[in-house]
Amino acid sequence: MQQQTPNPPSSLTQLLQPVGLDTFFSSYYEREALVIHRERSGYYDGLLSLQTLDELVSGIARSSDEIFVVDHSRNIQPEDYQLEDESVDAVRVHKLFDEGATITLRQLQQRLPALAKLCRGVEQQLSCACQTNLYFTPANAQGFETHHDTHDVFILQLAGSKRWHLYDPALRLPLPGQRYYWKRPPAGPPASAFTLHAGDLFYCPRGTPHDAQAAQEASVHISLGANVSTWAELLIEIVADVALRDPAFRAGLPPDFTSRDIPTQAMDTKLRDLFARLQQQARPRHVLDRFVDRFVSDRPAHLSGQAATLREAASLTLESMVGVRNGLIYRLFEQRGKVTLLCNSRQIALPGYAAPALRLALTSQSFRVRDLPGSLTDAGKIVLVRRLMQEGVIVSVTTEGA
Repeated sequence: MQQQTPNPPSSLTQLLQPVGLDTFFSSYYEREALVIHRERSGYYDGLLSLQTLDELVSGIARSSDEIFVVDHSRNIQPEDYQLEDESVDAVRVHKLFDEGATITLRQLQQRLPALAKLCRGVEQQLSCACQTNLYFTPANAQGFETHHDTHDVFILQLAGSKRWHLYDPALRLPLPGQRYYWKRPPAGPPASAFTLHAGDLFYCPRGTPHDAQAAQEASVHISLGANVSTWAELLIEIVADVALRDPAFRAGLPPDFTSRDIPTQAMDTKLRDLFARLQQQARPRHVLDRFVDRFVSDRPAHLSGQAATLREAASLTLESMVGVRNGLIYRLFEQRGKVTLLCNSRQIALPGYAAPALRLALTSQSFRVRDLPGSLTDAGKIVLVRRLMQEGVIVSVTTEGA
């Protein structure tokens, strides 16, 4: 983490380079660990500097929900580094670090624009909510016991180096409540071991047991967690959707089911009936659309440079060069002669004849206002693009990097 660069990674594609997305999804995603050694120590420059890290820990009083301290060899409680008002005592945090404990900063995407932008970019490509935690581990120290995570994790090594040990899964693709920790690593040698250096990346599929120890110098890494939606969640909501409409699913179990078993034949007959009703009434596409709407509505764009964009919108001409905002997550649908854009926690309804122009605008990194397709007049093109700029959807190509 020497000199910062203006364009840190802001997408899954950039995080995985030189491994391509197709290779990642076909060979590693939810299957195997992936380790990328880059020999480029500054690859993540611009995401977080050591000075910013020090300011996050020391500069502003925070709660133990945002900062916590952990050491695999001893039990550290929040009370060990809190003040009476439950804010974090930075002096005690640093003292614990000096004694071998790891400092963890949670949900940094809520405070650092570069990490917010990275999360939006990864969310756009994985269709799931992402978060970032930071782990600052002193030399030769280990923060957590051997454990597995219930979400997929991308480890970005920012500074120093860390030795990782992976073990064979005890449970593949665990659900959120299926967490496990081991007092000692599983019997036998690790399934694999490797060292991450600054600029490297490690993808850890959920359910892969692991532990890690900093090397001869302090280690700083960011953990980007991807909380995927599962088929189990979709199925549960499909059942709930049917149950809201069919009273057979809402009927109570037999009053005496706690005192005597329900006869097997009666149980089988009832369940066959419910399964048949479920199959007949299930609306998987309807429920999946709700998943999509919820995901899109909860993922507003990172509006970097919006003030400059609004200035550009005021003087927009047919020759202006604009493009879709990086990392924009949206849904577009047409019905009853209208086209509706769902993004940035709002719905933007437009006349149906604007659909061709809107589709190009949403899929182009750079285009001239005049070149929008469809039946819009020149004045209509300017009105459309100006509206999209005001809504944080489109940016001037000269201000997107602001």
